[in-house]
Amino acid sequence: MTPIEILTPIVLVLAFIGYAFCLSRLMWVTLGVTAAIGAYFARTYPFEGENLFYWGVLGGVVFTAWLAAMVLRRAEAGGISAPQNKNAQKSTRQRKGQQKKNAQKSTVQRKGQQKHRPTPKQRVAARRKQPVTPIGDVPSVVIDGTNVMYWDGQADLHTLRVVVDKLQSKNLSPHVFLDASSRHHLGDKSLDQYSFAAALGLAPNQVTVCPAQTEADAFLLKFAKENNIPVVSNDRFGDRASLAKGLKLVKGVIAGGKPVLQGL
Repeated sequence: MTPIEILTPIVLVLAFIGYAFCLSRLMWVTLGVTAAIGAYFARTYPFEGENLFYWGVLGGVVFTAWLAAMVLRRAEAGGISAPQNKNAQKSTRQRKGQQKKNAQKSTVQRKGQQKHRPTPKQRVAARRKQPVTPIGDVPSVVIDGTNVMYWDGQADLHTLRVVVDKLQSKNLSPHVFLDASSRHHLGDKSLDQYSFAAALGLAPNQVTVCPAQTEADAFLLKFAKENNIPVVSNDRFGDRASLAKGLKLVKGVIAGGKPVLQGL
C-alpha cells in the first residue's frame, strides 16, 4: 500500500472526529457551514443519477457525526453537572427540611399562644388577685373608659389597664367612667364596679359604671369640670360642647402595645 492509501482513512477518521467535535461545540454554525458547502457542490454535482449515492453517503456521515456530537454533549453535561446536581438536591432537601421545621415550630407557637391567651373573664379573675396600688383620694385625671378600651382596635380591658398604669406612673390619680354597655362590648355581663376596679388595679371608688340607658359622657364631663381636671379620651364630645368647653382633652394611641398620650 502506498502512503496515500494508508493516510487517507486516517485523515478521514480524524476529519470525522473533528467534525463531530465542532457539532458538539457550535452545532448551528457547523450545520450552516455544512449546508453552504453542500449547496456549492450541488451546482457541480446535482442530486441525480449516480450522484445520489454519494450524496446519500455524505448525508449518512453528517447524521452519524451529529449523533456522535449529541452523545459527546450529553456525556460532558452529565460528567460536569452530576456533582452539582447532587449538591443541589442535597441543598434542596436541607432547605425543605428547614422550612418544614420552621413551619411546624411556628404552628406550635401560634397554637400555644392561642391556647394560653386569656379570655376577658380570665383577665378579670387574674387581676382581682393583684393588689390595688394605693393612690390619693382626690382624682387628678378622668378617663373615658368606654372610649379608651377601643384604642387598640377592639374592645379590650387590657388596653384600658395599660392607660391607667401609664397615668399612675406619672403620679396621677385616675377616675374611670364606663357606660353600662361596656360589659356587653367586652362579652362579660357579670362585670360591675368592683370587678372593673379589680381588673384595672384601682379602688372601687375610682370607677364609675353609669346607669343603664345613659351615656358616661355627661357624667365624666360634669365630674371633670367640677374638679377642674383633664379628660383622657379621643372623643371630641361635639354633642356636649357646652359641658366640654374649657376642659383639657388628652388624646392617645396604642403603639407597640404601649399607650402614647398627647397633651400630658
